[in-house]
Amino acid sequence: MIVLQSTFAQGNKSGYYGTQIGTSFTYPLPRGWKANGKLYTRIFWAKDGQNDERLGKSAPAMDVIRFTLAVAKSHSPFFSYGMGYLIGGEQEFGGGYDRENRLFQQVTFSQLLKGRTRLAQQIKLEERFMESGNRVRLRTKFSYELPLQGKNLDPSEWYLLGEYELLMDLRSKEVRNAFFYDNRLQVNIGRYTMKMKKIEYGIGYYLTTISKSYDKEQFWFLRFGLFLN
Repeated sequence: MIVLQSTFAQGNKSGYYGTQIGTSFTYPLPRGWKANGKLYTRIFWAKDGQNDERLGKSAPAMDVIRFTLAVAKSHSPFFSYGMGYLIGGEQEFGGGYDRENRLFQQVTFSQLLKGRTRLAQQIKLEERFMESGNRVRLRTKFSYELPLQGKNLDPSEWYLLGEYELLMDLRSKEVRNAFFYDNRLQVNIGRYTMKMKKIEYGIGYYLTTISKSYDKEQFWFLRFGLFLN
């Protein structure tokens, strides 16, 4: 899979623009397990240098690179579970690079409605070990997939995919910005090719809490995804 995203954002005091590129692969393992690897990087620039003359207008607002390796197993067509490890880090607003090691565990539930609409929920617990301090968070993601041609999703047909993800900071009130601190919404239009590969176009929206005073930053994404496996 290859995913490209162009990005712009607008917050209370500043604006951003940037891009993200990522790739992932899936490899079958014995006894129904699968291994998945993912590598992605993204960079945002602050349009006004975060109102800081030391950074300048072309200073990166965020520079991220991460690699994830996970294993998962489908217990049934409607339930799967897995775990994984992430290594990487990020640099924000011209500051130092914050390295991260992350462990995560996840379960996914799904169901079909009237044989054509698929609803799914993924719950993920993450333990993040960072130079700036350790963090624990819970992520829950809801997805909705609807065939746009016929009752079933077949090769060469279009579909609609919507995703909403809510991120929760499980640390104490004294150190976290907010309990519900990140909301992410994605709407994609996709099409399966004759060989069951697929391509997606979409738009995304993030609303992120960046301080203990509950200041918000808004990010808009234009997305292009090419799935090769």
